[in-house]
Amino acid sequence: MTVRAQAAGLSSDHTILNERNFDTLLISPDFFGYTGAIVAELERRGRGVLSFNDRPASDTVTKALVRINPALAAGAAERHFQTILEAVRANPIRDVLMIKGESISRSMIKRLRRVLPDARFTLYFWDSYRNMPRNSAKKVGLFDRALSFDINDVQADPRLTYRPLFFVPEFATLPQADQDLDLLFVGTVHTDRYRILRRLSKALPPGCTAEFHMYYPSRRLLALRRLVDPAFFGASEAEFIFKPLGRDQLAKLVARAKIAIDIERAVQTGLTMRTIEMMGSGRKMVTTNPNVAKADFYHANNIAVIDRLNPVIAEEFFSTPFEPIPAEVLYKYSLAGWVDEVLP
Repeated sequence: MTVRAQAAGLSSDHTILNERNFDTLLISPDFFGYTGAIVAELERRGRGVLSFNDRPASDTVTKALVRINPALAAGAAERHFQTILEAVRANPIRDVLMIKGESISRSMIKRLRRVLPDARFTLYFWDSYRNMPRNSAKKVGLFDRALSFDINDVQADPRLTYRPLFFVPEFATLPQADQDLDLLFVGTVHTDRYRILRRLSKALPPGCTAEFHMYYPSRRLLALRRLVDPAFFGASEAEFIFKPLGRDQLAKLVARAKIAIDIERAVQTGLTMRTIEMMGSGRKMVTTNPNVAKADFYHANNIAVIDRLNPVIAEEFFSTPFEPIPAEVLYKYSLAGWVDEVLP
């Protein structure tokens, strides 16, 4: 049984919440449906899950405030987590899994621990310290376990355990489709991604079929960026999508593609969700992240590392066959393997 709620809508759920059927509290960003996939995997294991957003709201302004100036969102965040605290105190919670926890204060984590004294508290970062609020590292000591996908953060902070991301089951069983796309990009156009994609598109070999599904969260923000960012001068609104693709839509596109494009944030060293998804789906990939060469699933036939400043794909990469991934490695990077390690 699952209850997924926002603070504003909790009152109608109080009867359900007080049935004492929930043993797991998940606090996570509402990120392209991955929270729902985690909940489904926990439920498959017999868990009763209470799932809440780790921010008081998911609009662009709130996300920016939490990231850039958390003090301005502190009041709303405190009310959000106080409502969650009241909702969970009547349930026999034995595991609290917090992903990122950007807007929760250290004092609120301590209060949550007092309300749930028998629960194991686990923190997972699927972002890097350099891309989260500055107090993120200070929260680590308040948890029983803390894991991160970022290689550099783990090396610098001995309290963190390295655990890469996962692929959801849809990518292990792609729908049948003709592979009519040589190259595919699907993702949010943040940081320097648009600049890299433009460079890459100009360097593709003749006859290469490519589709770029570039998501931008707001038409107004895109219009502003087209005025102030030289990389976006000449960009057309028609190049972008303003509603993220669902996982089913993405799986259908991946099924058509021979090679996917991955561009990580320059401030991160961890392997992106797209990297893991392509490995799990048996698709080749080009990426700007050189750290992928250290991964246990890396094979030069499957993954080509390209330069951010000069993103050129060697023509022979388009024709080399995919090297199958061993079953035990695939399981390790599946969502089930991720849960095994994060909540052992």
